[in-house]
Amino acid sequence: MSPTVIAEDGDFLLEVIEWDRGKPWINKEPVIRGTEVFKVSRNVLMDSSQVFTSMLGGGWKEAHQSTITLKDWTILYMKIWLQVLHSVIPTSEVPLEAMWHMAKIADCYRFDVLKLKDWFADWYQRQPISIWYAQYNTRDHNLPTPKWLLYPCYTFDHYQGFMQATKFCAYRYTQHINEVNPTRFYDLHLPSRVIQQLNAAKGRLRTVLHRDLYEPNDKLLRAGCSCKEHTLWGYEKALTVCGAWPLERVAQELSMYGILSNLSRFTYQLPSRACSRCRLDYEKIVEKGKLHTENYFGGLCLDCMDASKADDEDHDYWSHGAPKEHEFVYGCRAKKHSQPTWYFSYMGRKQRKDKLYRSQNMARYGSDSE
Repeated sequence: MSPTVIAEDGDFLLEVIEWDRGKPWINKEPVIRGTEVFKVSRNVLMDSSQVFTSMLGGGWKEAHQSTITLKDWTILYMKIWLQVLHSVIPTSEVPLEAMWHMAKIADCYRFDVLKLKDWFADWYQRQPISIWYAQYNTRDHNLPTPKWLLYPCYTFDHYQGFMQATKFCAYRYTQHINEVNPTRFYDLHLPSRVIQQLNAAKGRLRTVLHRDLYEPNDKLLRAGCSCKEHTLWGYEKALTVCGAWPLERVAQELSMYGILSNLSRFTYQLPSRACSRCRLDYEKIVEKGKLHTENYFGGLCLDCMDASKADDEDHDYWSHGAPKEHEFVYGCRAKKHSQPTWYFSYMGRKQRKDKLYRSQNMARYGSDSE
């Protein structure tokens, strides 16, 4: 079988064997789905990977071989990596699940995962993103949803996709937000700090809306008139009728998007004998709170997340919780975003994006320790 040429001037053969994991092993041997041999450049592999540098340039037996074999990898995904490393334009016709496979290959052979950044952006642009968002509440675990996009967008540094997905999750999901990994590579996931901050932003939305909707309550409870009780009861009754009150109970059943949608139906007719102090513009107050909450959180910003990973862990410890706006807003690829966006993008203590970024952090911070 003639090899697939990745590098015309290649001086090395790389055999990739793909196992069929859907079938049981026979005589303690895996069932082979396919095999393909690639003609590549030894120097390109060594320049792109510390693993291949040790394997092909050290004292291992592979250093004296013209062919080596890699087992249990999807042939297409390994081919894409080899093409990228050799500056050959690869196909982007792969499913969403492929992103975890691509990341795992990078993890195993210490490839720079950001070499796939442009490839991923091209892939993302070709996907039916709107359909994946529309089926966000599906119970079919085989259908992609925005939760599927969190790890790939984070890993391949797609800031638009990551902001969109994190904002959508904060507003549309009722329960605790978690990511979805449709593959067997369960060691590939977001840092727990990211999920923690995303859920904190989700919870903050309820606090913001409650504060705005409670504004009339605060004024009426301080009033000394005889009509305040009827006015306050009528206001809270109107909020209850439209399905947005009491907020603590409603939020257990509805997402913030659902609550805000219900508030669009809010209407309140004041008691005829209400005094001037009770005659607030309740519909305007509710609409203002609704708009405030709708625009409060723009999603997590990857650039702010990176900028907030301090080099000095001791300084970071004492300043934790007090990020400065100028540290985040300027220089972000998302030109303008809200203060809450950079606040919840504050990642505090320096941590790796995950094991894929050890090599990048060595160059950036001079250490790969957390």
